[in-house]
Amino acid sequence: MVANVFVIGLGLIGGSLGLALRGTRPVKTVNGFDIDPQTLQQALQIGAIDAGVTLTVGAAEADVIIICAPLRFYPGIIEEIKPYLKPGCIVTDVGSTKQPVMQLFKDIPDNVYCVGGHPMAGAEIKGINGADRYLFENAVYVLTPEDNIPRQQLDYLSNLLSATGARIRIMPASQHDQLVATVSHIPHLSAVALVHLTGGREENLMMAAGGFRDTTRIASSTPELWEDILFSNRDILLDKLDELIAQLAEIKSALQAGDNGAMHEKLSRAKAIRDLIPRASRGLMPGFSDIICIVPDRPGIIGFLGSILDQHNINIVDIEILRVREGDGGTIRLGVPSPEDAEQAVQALLAQNIKAWVK
Repeated sequence: MVANVFVIGLGLIGGSLGLALRGTRPVKTVNGFDIDPQTLQQALQIGAIDAGVTLTVGAAEADVIIICAPLRFYPGIIEEIKPYLKPGCIVTDVGSTKQPVMQLFKDIPDNVYCVGGHPMAGAEIKGINGADRYLFENAVYVLTPEDNIPRQQLDYLSNLLSATGARIRIMPASQHDQLVATVSHIPHLSAVALVHLTGGREENLMMAAGGFRDTTRIASSTPELWEDILFSNRDILLDKLDELIAQLAEIKSALQAGDNGAMHEKLSRAKAIRDLIPRASRGLMPGFSDIICIVPDRPGIIGFLGSILDQHNINIVDIEILRVREGDGGTIRLGVPSPEDAEQAVQALLAQNIKAWVK
């Protein structure tokens, strides 16, 4: 069975879903809706959708509807589309909290199947300008189905979304909201608090190096979006904030008492737990080995590195420019599939006078 997919909201996630689903075997067409005409036009230009349609037309034609709008718009969207939904249609979403969404889905007729969804993926560039066909590659994509959804429909949606490259995980909405509070929502609030510690003073910001920038990067996200997310998960977040405050109190106590042993234990346990996280921040990408290269600043240098490894049949699975001094050189991190590949790659790079080592 091939599906007519309707994406409501064509920002980063909606646009990326359109790009990833169009042309795949399970999909016949991808239609889209957005309240911003310019966004809709750009989605057409980049090939994220086959056509822009109204909410009612899109709902009437769709086999699968994916709501990619901010949470505050869900009630209005559901109210407008529910009279037009085809029996057997699947309605899902991409919201960051699932219990409130599943409650809203109860307003949808019983002959339509509702499945909460949350792709654990994002990008620095927001909106349709950040849309990326490969945004979901190896990313965790959580589904929280209603109790009444038949296994056949759930498997169908899982297979459809797997075409984006995502790794599907199915769990209750309550479990999802507990997990994201810990690994997403509390980190966001921590980043916000850390940024506020600077007071916005120039001398503090001038000293903000890599550690501070990495730790606080998510504080640059859209405030309105995160306001919705945080209040939608408020009760769980209040408990998690108490846990975070308790952890900080223990660290403060160790400092006050000059207790090196307690502090060392805190730091060591944090390192041990942090090292258990999969190498790729996306969550499920297979582990790889890193190479660090120091290269001259000249046109084509990244292509040159790629050609060297290509000659030895070594695939680059990840790449990052760590630092650069214009007119001089820079440091690049290359990820390769295995330790053996890394050792071979280093020897090949050294043979071409590229300083390199396994990280």
